[in-house]
Formats: sequence, C-alpha cells, structure tokens
Amino acid sequence: MTKLIALIALTTLFLSGLSAAESPIYVKTTTVAKIYSHENGYKVIYLTNKFESRTLYIPMEWMYQTAGYRTEEGGIKAEVVRGTGAAYPYIQFVWKNGVFHHLRLFVVDNYSDPSWGAVVDSKALGAMFDPKKDLDLKF
Repeated sequence: MTKLIALIALTTLFLSGLSAAESPIYVKTTTVAKIYSHENGYKVIYLTNKFESRTLYIPMEWMYQTAGYRTEEGGIKAEVVRGTGAAYPYIQFVWKNGVFHHLRLFVVDNYSDPSWGAVVDSKALGAMFDPKKDLDLKF
C-alpha cells in the first residue's frame, strides 16, 4: 500500500512538472511585509528569496478596466484580494510567455492589521505610481 501511494505521488509530480514546462504561464508567489495605501495605488514591501525587502508601487489605474491599462486579453493588470488567514498578506506575479502579465495582491481584510500602513502624501511619492512604467522586480 505504501509503495502504491509513493508511486501515485511520484507520477503526479512528474506529470505536473511536464505540464508546467509546457505552460506559457509562470506564477511567482512571495510574502508581503507591509502594504501602504495611497490615493495613487499601493506601496508594497515584499520579501525576496533571500528575505531581503524590496519596494513595489502598484498604480491604481491597473485595477480598473476603464483606465486603459489592460492585459492583451483585456483583463486588469492588478487586483486586490481581501481575506484572512496565516498566509496573508502575499502577492502573486504572473508572466505569460516570459512577459509580465498581471499581479494579485492578497491583503488582510482588517485595516488595523499590522501589515497595513499609511503614508504621508507627497508629490514625489505620487509620481512613483506610474502606470506606464514596468515593474522593477527582483527575487
């Protein structure tokens, strides 16, 4: 019985590896240390594989269909998913055919959670949320 379970597990891993290699979609999930809400978007501090912090500015325009910043299929480039749980907050980056496609920011539903922060508005910070600018991602 143990050998059968091991064989099924190995077969599943092998087959999932084959389908992942053929897929044009690649998803990277990483932990978020802090999220700052700003009128122009979200300032997100995420952790790299070496637990170094990196800052990302997600423009608000990416979250609305009417803003004109869409994926090639017409979807939004960024979405915020609210919830609770031990994994929150985290972020998923999606690439299609090797090119950044969209992201999902999973945030704690309660704004009093320590993962949320507030920023003092400044024109310099507002300029960081440029919807035309590519993300500077490092993992």
